[in-house]
Amino acid sequence: MNEYSQLMNSVTELRKTLENRLDGYLTQEKAEKLVENVVSKMHPAKSQAVIPSESEILNKAESFKNSPRNTAEKSWTSTYGRKFGSMRNFLLAIKEKQPSLYDIKASTLAEGTSSVGGYLVPTEFTGEVVRLMRDISTIMEISNVIPMSSWKRQIPKQISNVSVGWVDESGVKPETNPTFGQIEQVAKVMAAVIKCSDELIRDSAINLTKFLSELVAEAMALEIERIALVGDVTGNSDPFNGIFKTSGVNVVSMAGASVTFDDIAELIFSLNDTYAKDGVIVLSRTGLKKLIKLKDSQNNYIWQPPTGDIPATLWNTPYVVSSQIPDNLGVGTDETLAIFGRFSKYMLISPRQELEVKISQDASDASGNSAFMTDQTWLRFTQAMSIDVAHGGAFSYLQFK
Repeated sequence: MNEYSQLMNSVTELRKTLENRLDGYLTQEKAEKLVENVVSKMHPAKSQAVIPSESEILNKAESFKNSPRNTAEKSWTSTYGRKFGSMRNFLLAIKEKQPSLYDIKASTLAEGTSSVGGYLVPTEFTGEVVRLMRDISTIMEISNVIPMSSWKRQIPKQISNVSVGWVDESGVKPETNPTFGQIEQVAKVMAAVIKCSDELIRDSAINLTKFLSELVAEAMALEIERIALVGDVTGNSDPFNGIFKTSGVNVVSMAGASVTFDDIAELIFSLNDTYAKDGVIVLSRTGLKKLIKLKDSQNNYIWQPPTGDIPATLWNTPYVVSSQIPDNLGVGTDETLAIFGRFSKYMLISPRQELEVKISQDASDASGNSAFMTDQTWLRFTQAMSIDVAHGGAFSYLQFK
């Protein structure tokens, strides 16, 4: 039995059990377990955006070594990539300070000596990270990604539309003009540091390009997702406000003590046709678990399981699940969020430049740990970008429990 058949059997069992609700047969615990089983199969949990410690990296490397993802590393094909052929050879060359490194030193990163300086990694590595970031983050998949050519720029946005009216014969025609505003995008730098031991670098059984790409991409992609959804400049000192904290966003409130079908209907229809077009609901796994049990007044479930090529929906509205939406909003409650809007146009993710890396064997951190004293190579990855909500009125959110 394939995974899809197992899923559909789980859905069938869930619905049959919940609808019958026979005394002595269904318990609250069993119902919760059935729902959790369906949600887990449909939307596996994603880890949080945390860079692991050295020991955790080694453990991850050991697990990665035995996984199907550890395919043979392809040789790099860029000009300087051909000098080394793999991430392992590249890092070993840096540790040994090979002369061939000096002609690939990044002019924008060349601060200090070669032992602490920035080296350009082949473009294949950057491309792999960017690809994985899109795969890992559901928000990056559905948002409007527009690269920046400068650190600051103004983007025009339309505030009001053209209006038309009927007039009598020979009557004066009404004048109308759309009004425009501007969004100022200012790129901020996101960074991650990975501390690799020589044991990891010298392990030829590990595809280091793919392994390091996964570590960096996961941390950066999930942080971008967190900021885009719930970033809080004032309360959490984040660089940008996410949808949850953007002014002008439509707020939908629960009618009762817990979420109902009517609340979801209010969320979906809180936006006009322009903003609801191609709209997507974003919620947490906990939120989906709560909604998957709801029925409308005709006793139909809001959540519809996938059928053939048609994905699962909430009342025929597509949704995605994000691990970056908290489940503990509110005071002393287990409230979470459902955000609805036209992400593909009004959620702007704007990279300023390609991913950059500095590599050092002499760096030390604020706690006094030293790469030199512990025989490590530290890699510092930076990505400059701006994350902006182009128009708050294009989104609505429901805070529910």
